[in-house]
Amino acid sequence: MSRKLIGALVMSGALLLSACAGGTTTAEEAAGGGETAEATGPRTLLLYVDPVREPAALAYQASVEGEIEVTVEVLGQEEILAKVALANQTGQGWPDVTFNPSNNVGVFQDPLNGYALNLDDYVDPAIIDGYQGSGDWCLIDGSYWCLKNDLAQTVLWYDTVIFDELGLTVPTTMEEYAATAMKLKGTDYVAGAIGDQGFYAGYLWPSGCPISQVLDQETVRINPDAVECTRVFELVQPLVDAGVVDTRGSFDAGFLEDVARQQNVAMTIGPSWWGQFVIRPEDSWAIPAGRMAAAEMPIWSGETTNWSGEWGGGVWVGNANADNPQDVADAIVFLATDPDMRADKVTFPGYGPAFEKWAATISTDPYYVGDVTAAMVAQVPKIRQDERPARFDSRGQLGVLSTELQASGDVEAAVRIFMAGAAELAAGAGYTVVK
Repeated sequence: MSRKLIGALVMSGALLLSACAGGTTTAEEAAGGGETAEATGPRTLLLYVDPVREPAALAYQASVEGEIEVTVEVLGQEEILAKVALANQTGQGWPDVTFNPSNNVGVFQDPLNGYALNLDDYVDPAIIDGYQGSGDWCLIDGSYWCLKNDLAQTVLWYDTVIFDELGLTVPTTMEEYAATAMKLKGTDYVAGAIGDQGFYAGYLWPSGCPISQVLDQETVRINPDAVECTRVFELVQPLVDAGVVDTRGSFDAGFLEDVARQQNVAMTIGPSWWGQFVIRPEDSWAIPAGRMAAAEMPIWSGETTNWSGEWGGGVWVGNANADNPQDVADAIVFLATDPDMRADKVTFPGYGPAFEKWAATISTDPYYVGDVTAAMVAQVPKIRQDERPARFDSRGQLGVLSTELQASGDVEAAVRIFMAGAAELAAGAGYTVVK
């Protein structure tokens, strides 16, 4: 398969929003894993980041001023695949460090793409150990090809005021979740919205529905007929029909105005960054202080673990074509792991020492009812590992899922259309698709 075809494939999908926060560690602390490459000219680095990560990139820029000339370019995450594909086609213009949605590393690690830098020789193993396994999304074929910026494990967010008003108890199983949601019928309250990536991350992934389960480098499992998918259809469709789950997106202007800002979301499955980025901000749901709490994920029947999915959990990837790969790796470590910078951010750091400083602030935040980090910590080892980085833009297909859900309200039909598109992309990327 030619680079031109690969570029066309990756540019064909539009990637939904993936949110999470930025971070850092010093270049001196980060290096240690290998020898710095000899520079053939001025030491320069081009960083592609989204707006949320811009402060971290500027902090890195300041930290190496006078040593490395750093250019920071801010652009949407959905643009990264296309930008790298164009550089691959022209043989020039690669960004040296990119912040990416998590699956991009699977595309970039593919030898037919060749963008991702193998970090094994450039990052101190102690940095990898500091993730305590939570960064293993980046482990492909025995090597690390990225560093995880943050975790976006799903939890159950709920409004304690509404729960007290209606006499509800926090569900611990998905059957209890559905029954609790049904009690909202006729009250104007809802159990969140599913017309966005949250349906994939909060329902399909935790259930184990084989959306794009990479079994090995040649095989991917995609099967809407699996019980892990059909039980989602059977549980969620009655909630949609009853009007207690909204088929609009959680960021949809109508949902914000009609539901969220009216304090009518009784509970919702959402990622660990949801509280600070969605529930709290005045320009988003604007839920007042003293209402929201977080609980562990409800468990699906037949499972022994109450699994999470991830909505977000971005990764930093470096350029294998760079003149100074050690500089690239040092920048990635700085951006991904620095405890001092991450302490000021609002998402769950993947790197252990950074998490400890972050949690010290969030766990005592009076905005929340109780310590919301407890549920988040409990779900870290429960991010379901069926999903792995793929060589095709599986997340880009999520726009199809959202569009179909919002248009028809038919959960099963929307998922089947989405998975059919994913299967075509997988086959185009050279996978054998199995059920």
